[in-house]
Amino acid sequence: MMMKKQAATLLILMLVGLTGLVNAQTSTMIKAQVPFEFVANGKTMPAGECIIAVVVSNGRTVLSISGGKQHIYALPNADESPNASKETALVFHQFGDRYFLAGIKREGRIGYQLPASRLEGELQARNVAEQVFTLLASAK
Repeated sequence: MMMKKQAATLLILMLVGLTGLVNAQTSTMIKAQVPFEFVANGKTMPAGECIIAVVVSNGRTVLSISGGKQHIYALPNADESPNASKETALVFHQFGDRYFLAGIKREGRIGYQLPASRLEGELQARNVAEQVFTLLASAK
């Protein structure tokens, strides 16, 4: 029963993602070499090349995040800064040796924040020391 539910959820996410890509109004590709495993939208992503497609369609933004054989979709919150960023970067929250993708800074004023995963929330609730780690990326 659980496998059917997971398969149905995956199919829905794929269809939403493909529909968004087909009807995309704007799309940006962001690439970075991430030297550590990290969690994005609750899923562990491997160290190595990370490719993020930022797709804006019908006023909604979807992040398609790929690394190694892992691929996920995330619905971020737009983050408009009064100060324009000069570079594109991935922002991670670090708790000990665990990293969580927390956001994306894009060149210009618009960036994206990802909701905290359950594990990240638990670490914050336990007052585990948190550091912010920013990794430069390239955008096309």
